[in-house]
Amino acid sequence: MTLNDRSEVFPGFQHPGIEFIHLLSGVLHYRHGRHNLCAPAGDSLTFSGDIAHGPERLEKVPIRMLSLIIYGDEDD
Repeated sequence: MTLNDRSEVFPGFQHPGIEFIHLLSGVLHYRHGRHNLCAPAGDSLTFSGDIAHGPERLEKVPIRMLSLIIYGDEDD
């Protein structure tokens, strides 16, 4: 995924599963619940998707990142 000056700051996502984000370039302020994290290129985040989360501020664009969502079995 690539975020740039024209990208919106999203209001927040919630979904089942675990999310993994790895920043390839740029600097991103990312919120998870009430927490706000500053993540530069090279950082990774792993968190529960059922808590509201999303980009808070695009500090240094372009931001390139990998985002993976791991869904468990319905029995998990």
